[in-house]
Amino acid sequence: MKIPFSLLPPPVVMELSKHTLGFGEFLASLRPGLKIELIQSEIDMAPRRYGAISFVVGVSNFLILALVFFLIGLLAKYDLLWFSLGVGFLIGFASFATVLFYPSIIVRRKTRALDNNLIPALRQLLINIKSGVPLFNAMTSVSSGYGEVSVEFKKMVERLNAGMADTDVLNEASMRNPSFRFRRVLWQISNALKVGSDVGNSIDRMIDDLTRERIGDIQRYGQELNPWIMIYMVMAIVLPSLGVTILIIIMSFFNIFIPKIIFPAIVLFLLLFQLFFISFVKSRRPGVD
Repeated sequence: MKIPFSLLPPPVVMELSKHTLGFGEFLASLRPGLKIELIQSEIDMAPRRYGAISFVVGVSNFLILALVFFLIGLLAKYDLLWFSLGVGFLIGFASFATVLFYPSIIVRRKTRALDNNLIPALRQLLINIKSGVPLFNAMTSVSSGYGEVSVEFKKMVERLNAGMADTDVLNEASMRNPSFRFRRVLWQISNALKVGSDVGNSIDRMIDDLTRERIGDIQRYGQELNPWIMIYMVMAIVLPSLGVTILIIIMSFFNIFIPKIIFPAIVLFLLLFQLFFISFVKSRRPGVD
């Protein structure tokens, strides 16, 4: 298993986590959804064991970094004890939180990837079924070319080849799938198979529903952009230009020297803010098929 932001090798972390299962049990109790997130992110591990791993990563990173900065201070003949403890604590806590919430990050990424490719995959599935192709062959046809959706269909095809019943495969896939829209599709197909109705009609209705939802997402995104654009205009254009001008004028009135670090700090702030803003807007943008 890959453990993000861990300074220790994964085998060492796994071994140490066996001795901190009590802390893991406590952390898992604070996150009731951790069990389902581990299943949906395909991390084969008990919640308390994963909580213990996150605790070990946080504590080990804190100790290692605090010790490194403290030794650097000793070599440079500076007292960096409190600085070392502070930096070690911040990075240790950040790595602990990152590992603990890592499954939810994977789930969100997977959900977005599934939703973005779901409608095109269903369209091909519908075309095959309406053409008289059996459901198994139709699912095989979409098991490549549609990103994460194809990965899920490929798993279902493998289980069907292993002899599992259609409805059992669909129910199992819906349990491990993080996308509610994909689960709805699987439920509709499973229900159609159970009652003996036309699967193609169910998929056709789902495509219409998903298309309307996608149009609604795009409209909401357009409405959200208006206030975010105003915030960007104020923080990245109006405030730096007028703020710096007003600062210079006020400082000149009171005959106060402006530190040289102010202007590089403003440039750094603008750079970080724009990177954050672009990343945030991109994360909010709905996929367009």
